[in-house]
Amino acid sequence: MSRAMVDPTSWADRAIGAVQKLIGPADQHLDGANGPGRWLVVTVYRKTDDVQTQVNDSGPLSRMHGEIELSVRPAPGDKGTELAARPTAPDGGSTQMRRRLRAALRETKSILECGEVVEPSRPGSSHPGPAGQLLRAVTARAWGQGRL
Repeated sequence: MSRAMVDPTSWADRAIGAVQKLIGPADQHLDGANGPGRWLVVTVYRKTDDVQTQVNDSGPLSRMHGEIELSVRPAPGDKGTELAARPTAPDGGSTQMRRRLRAALRETKSILECGEVVEPSRPGSSHPGPAGQLLRAVTARAWGQGRL
């Protein structure tokens, strides 16, 4: 008895699409607080001057210089520095642009706090079946989505 070969990528993409249809797009909420023009913010456990200097010099956010607006300010309760960014496009930028911005913020935070971009160990799941394939596909896309 032979099994038909199924492309795991297309299967995983269809599963992710089905879940997104059920829960809605990642950039929209009923209260509008998560709309396309809102600020994306990370808290970095570093002094404000250190963050300001390194963000302007080099790194993932400096490559998006003309496309984003940046704000660096002390975090509440003296807990480091808030690094905020949003697209400068009037419509808030495309979903793909917001994903790149979210990933750039996470990478910048990681570089500022650890000196390198820290990634989870690979592979995320060693299970060869559909559940493992779906988990690998979702994990790969989560870096730009903001949640898993």
